[in-house]
Amino acid sequence: MKNYKNLWQKIAPVLVAVALFGVVSIVGFAPQIEGKVLPQHDIEQFDGMSRDIRECRTEFDEDPQWTGAMFSGMPAYQINIKYPTQILKRTTDWLLSLFAAPASLIFFAMLAAFGAAILMGMSAWVGIIVGLAYGLSTYFFLIIGAGHITKMWALVYAPLFLASVHFTLRRNMWLGGALTALFASLEVGANHPQITYYFTLAIAALWVSDLVFALREKRGKDFAKRTAILGGAAILAFGASFSPLYYTMQHTSDTVRGGSALEAKGERKGLDIEYATAWSYGVDESANLLVPNFMGGSSTDTFSKGGTVDKALRPLGLSGVASQLPTYWGEQPYTAGPTYLGAVAIFLALLGLLLAEAKDRWWVVAAVVLSLLMSWGYHAMWFTELCFNILPLYNKFRAVSTALVVVEWCVPLLAGMALWQIYKQWGDKKRLTRAVAIAAGVVAGISLILAVGGESLYDFGRERDGEMMSEQYRYMLGGMEGGEEYIARGMHAELGWQTADAMAEERAEILAKDAWRSLLFVIVAALVIVAAIRLDGRWRGVALAVLAMMIVVDMLPVNLRYQPHERFVEKRTTKVRPTEADKQIMADKELGYRVLNLSVSPFNDATTSMFHRSIGGYHGAKMGRYQDLIDHYLLKLDEGVLDMLNTKYIITQQGEVVERTTANGAAWFVQNIDIVAGADAELAALSEVNLKTTAVAEEGAPRPQIEGSGVIELKEYRPNRLVYDYTLTGGTGVAVFSEIYYDKGWQAYLDGEPCDSFRADYLLRAMVLPEGTHTVEWRFKAPNWGFASTITLICSILIIFALVITTIYSCYGFRTKKNIE
Repeated sequence: MKNYKNLWQKIAPVLVAVALFGVVSIVGFAPQIEGKVLPQHDIEQFDGMSRDIRECRTEFDEDPQWTGAMFSGMPAYQINIKYPTQILKRTTDWLLSLFAAPASLIFFAMLAAFGAAILMGMSAWVGIIVGLAYGLSTYFFLIIGAGHITKMWALVYAPLFLASVHFTLRRNMWLGGALTALFASLEVGANHPQITYYFTLAIAALWVSDLVFALREKRGKDFAKRTAILGGAAILAFGASFSPLYYTMQHTSDTVRGGSALEAKGERKGLDIEYATAWSYGVDESANLLVPNFMGGSSTDTFSKGGTVDKALRPLGLSGVASQLPTYWGEQPYTAGPTYLGAVAIFLALLGLLLAEAKDRWWVVAAVVLSLLMSWGYHAMWFTELCFNILPLYNKFRAVSTALVVVEWCVPLLAGMALWQIYKQWGDKKRLTRAVAIAAGVVAGISLILAVGGESLYDFGRERDGEMMSEQYRYMLGGMEGGEEYIARGMHAELGWQTADAMAEERAEILAKDAWRSLLFVIVAALVIVAAIRLDGRWRGVALAVLAMMIVVDMLPVNLRYQPHERFVEKRTTKVRPTEADKQIMADKELGYRVLNLSVSPFNDATTSMFHRSIGGYHGAKMGRYQDLIDHYLLKLDEGVLDMLNTKYIITQQGEVVERTTANGAAWFVQNIDIVAGADAELAALSEVNLKTTAVAEEGAPRPQIEGSGVIELKEYRPNRLVYDYTLTGGTGVAVFSEIYYDKGWQAYLDGEPCDSFRADYLLRAMVLPEGTHTVEWRFKAPNWGFASTITLICSILIIFALVITTIYSCYGFRTKKNIE
């Protein structure tokens, strides 16, 4: 009976956690139960960019590994590709897919944090608090709404990845090593290197901290052994995802993240620092972590009807203007909402800093500080430049504000540490009460200052908006009869500053309202903990239940501000449907032509690829040479370059179809090759020659005696296979193909025999062809596919084997120890 009781005590919190996380997740995405879906921008883009890949799998039962539907063609490694031997990821993905998204994403984030807390030595009941605080981070709801699903899965696995390393360093090294290999492989397999990178830095902070304490305590040999096990786990983890990693690394040098071929940019490897820091979290804006509407909310939030701005403009007949003005006054180009971590969670986190042991808190503090400094980007350029210069791979990532994800884990982690330390130090009521008072005083004090004195601390965008609104009123008055007289009298400036004053005032009111809200939650949470400390120990469970409820009541309504149930729609309305222009173009069954769609932002939108082979697209790792072509020619709609890309149709901004009869076709024979020195000269030459008759190539390209002339025609098209027939008379000829040159997988064949090709016109393919009637075939296959797949399979099997062996050994060892005792 005692054994059953002990078993129930272990199982009960797990069952409660699963039930509670499930209920909260479903409440957060309640319309999902009715069969409705959430329109997600990146999911729509993914559907477009992967369309021809999916069609190829369905029609030909093969994975093409290349897409021709976006940016005139690019590898599919970062789009949609199947790695059959990545069995850990594929099995896990299958199991997780049994639960309906998007609610399941939040559920698994909570469950992962719950498991991580247990791995790090906390009780399962405390783990429930950690799980709720982590899974209800506003950022998670925002990225789910945007469709950043790979990022979300990386954030699901990240706490378990870090916790398993912690388990290895401080507890069972063998089981910990196996768990580290498992969760690290899943983290890497989630395919969001930026999230993995930031959490790896947090793990580095943990490792350095434990190294210091190990040396201080003369445990260097033991620490070295544990580190070696982690090293082995890392090798297996990367090996289990070797295929995607291998092809990603191979491809990176050819993308915008690998630098540029141009001399002006050639010394820089990675992204431009200005581009990478465009989305930098403001230093002041970081107060959003505590006060959700500190900066006014999202970029799309506007001033309410009947509010201060509306009341100020109504007497002027401009009340409608208020609903067009943003409440957000931060410096990010766009934000879907704040990164709110919860007032209760932040209070508990500070309490954790006060109560946790040194070896438990200082590495977390280091990780938080590092994460914040990175997220500030150009607001802390001295630190950002330092990271760009000394940290490997750091310059491959954009949107540095993403670094806040580490803080989003560390705050719930510290909150759990606080509650666990209260459990362990229950008898020291005086120390605990003092710590609660200090933590509550600091967090509540900050909230109070913002609530009462925020208006005197910040200008709420008044200076910026005063100038902007003055210009807006100048424009409005300039279009009115007699308006110039009003402008001469300075009325535009008077109205502009009057509006800016009202905007600043209402923003201050918005901030104060949420600051009072945070203050209330902190005070109530502190009173609950103090009451539990003062009362009998049996009240600890009640206190935990109340705190759990408070975290949900604190954070879930804020999430629903930015991801309201009203955003859900019927499933059939989420699909991108062809417009009349699309239908008109799709009636043309000719192979190989491309479309430039100006009715959308062509180089930031992949929905065109749902129906056509697009000149544009949407991807953060497009080919570097193609980005050069966009910057120098395509943004200017250069006719010659559009022709060489076989742009047969343009959809105008008004949605009308323009057929271009000058497109070069799928392939063509040229009369000359213009050999130039370097990529810069090759790119410049595209505007200097007739690309229909002359090919431009760098030094090292073939220089045949071109004597023949002929015709070449595309006969068969698949993303990974193109077949051309040609007839050439009079001698040797050079054909240029309107396809992107990529020598890491594309192989040309002449009448079935492999033959050489070269790059021409900066990024297209070209071949020297013999006289006569022949067939040219291009086939794409990822190089070393068998080798990469074998390594992936072997490491996956070794991880499974290690998990089974260490789990059996740990359980057997535990039972044996109990029997001896």
